[in-house]
Amino acid sequence: MGSSVISGSPLKSDETVVFFPTSAYLNSQLQWEVPIHQWVFEKEDQSILRKLTHKLLTELAETLDISEEEANSELFKNKVMWFIVDNERNKKLDIIVESLTSKTDKQDSVHTLNTSAANGHARTTIKLPSSSTQSEWIKYRAITEHKASQEFIGQSQLIPRTGLSVISDIDDTIKISEVLDKKALIRNTFLEEYRTTPNMPEYYKELEKQGAYFHYVSASPWQIYPSLKPFMDKHYPQGSYSLRNFRLKDSSIIKFLQSSKEYKLENIRSILKKYPAHRFILIGDSGEHDPEIYAQIYQEFSENIQQILIRAVPDSVLSEARFQTTFAGLPKDSWKILKDIKDTDTN
Repeated sequence: MGSSVISGSPLKSDETVVFFPTSAYLNSQLQWEVPIHQWVFEKEDQSILRKLTHKLLTELAETLDISEEEANSELFKNKVMWFIVDNERNKKLDIIVESLTSKTDKQDSVHTLNTSAANGHARTTIKLPSSSTQSEWIKYRAITEHKASQEFIGQSQLIPRTGLSVISDIDDTIKISEVLDKKALIRNTFLEEYRTTPNMPEYYKELEKQGAYFHYVSASPWQIYPSLKPFMDKHYPQGSYSLRNFRLKDSSIIKFLQSSKEYKLENIRSILKKYPAHRFILIGDSGEHDPEIYAQIYQEFSENIQQILIRAVPDSVLSEARFQTTFAGLPKDSWKILKDIKDTDTN
């Protein structure tokens, strides 16, 4: 089971693994196909941390005046450090799927994962028997030779073939980011505590009560996930995440934080193809390309899309002409611009 790749070096005692939440689906053989996505890295010590922050601080200073006090704040350091960790390539990792471990059956519980790439990331799809309980999050943990103070645990949701799914943007849809204002975007990303958009947590919890499954798709980099997770756990339902690969030395963080239309289209299509019998609600905002992305998705998967909901973002293009042009050819009741999420019918 799992990957056939067995080369690579084992995890060292000073290295860390982050598993990203994923969603599993049933294949034609009625087996669960479970994507495992891990990130392996070593946190830099304080002296190296100070040196590596110079590039990021220089870039941010071109757009936003950051005071020495802000640059030395714990909040800023905690968010920045994920961009400057030492990514570990060619790392071999075994996991044990705890939900399948029992005294009588352990044959399929251990899986060898693909080795990590230069950015420390690796993806592997493992197969589990369909006897695993549906609609549950299964947990797995890394097998290490070291006695660590913390275990490296991941989880994947077993989503049945039929149901209601929500594909949601993050920035300015459920979290205030102000993507259209570079200074505000940087401040909201690195210098401020994350804030929910008005009424969205309540609306998402209502959808969760209706049995919806959640897929969060964003053009933001994976490096925001560790600081984003506590915010999401507090305010929004659990779900899978699709973020973007990013290395600080390869690109500008300011440009990268802005949306990528093709990236989002590719990932949304992938989700829809995994669950062809699901009904989908697509939720985004008017700040950048979500209306155009969702309209294109509707044209390709019209039988699956129940509704498109677009949160109206201040200072974005909110003209009637934009939306009438974007959603031309779509049924009038298939899309809605939300100035107040409370106006939305959840049935």
